[in-house]
Amino acid sequence: MTTEPTDIARTRQGLYRILGAALTPPVQEQFDLFAEAAGVLADRDLDRFAFSPYWHRFGRHFPLDVVADGLDVDYVRLFASGMSRKVSPPSESHYRVETRGGDVAEFVAALQGEYRSMGIGSIGGEEAPDHASTELGVMALLCDREAIAWAEDQTSALKEVLDLESQFLRRHLTAWIPQFRDLVRAADPTPFYLDLIEMVHAFVIHERDYVHLVSREMSE
Repeated sequence: MTTEPTDIARTRQGLYRILGAALTPPVQEQFDLFAEAAGVLADRDLDRFAFSPYWHRFGRHFPLDVVADGLDVDYVRLFASGMSRKVSPPSESHYRVETRGGDVAEFVAALQGEYRSMGIGSIGGEEAPDHASTELGVMALLCDREAIAWAEDQTSALKEVLDLESQFLRRHLTAWIPQFRDLVRAADPTPFYLDLIEMVHAFVIHERDYVHLVSREMSE
């Protein structure tokens, strides 16, 4: 195998990590790290991917000041309190199941079961299992496995992890992120969060198609 697929998997892993972290409550030190990471990814030839215009629009915000740019306030307004009366929580269960009764708990428990079946015990952080940052973190972990499989020419392991990625993208991220994006748009977000959610949406849609294509090529 060439090293290129390994590099692509590592780049995708980095993008998942950045986007997932950006959807958690903003902390200045974390955003400073984003700027450094974005600089590293700038050397990875992202212009060949369909989501690159969205990545460039998102990256233009770095470096930034969390307080001066009002990100701390806007995060709460958009994702926590719904002060705009157009609450857009970054949690899958909000879009997939009824919020009354025990449906949410049942959904989250089933999702945790999926994580365990993939050999993922915990993702880290303090967000819920169905939070966007957690689910993007799951994909980052799978991309790490994929990169190792490419590097070590482990065909069986590679097919397995690509199947997991494809299933997770289709069952979860691409099943609710479009609606999440629409709600964020409707809430009149700051430019940073607008560009972030547009990038997240473009990226997961691209990933669904990209992983499917790679999986198909592996099977031929």
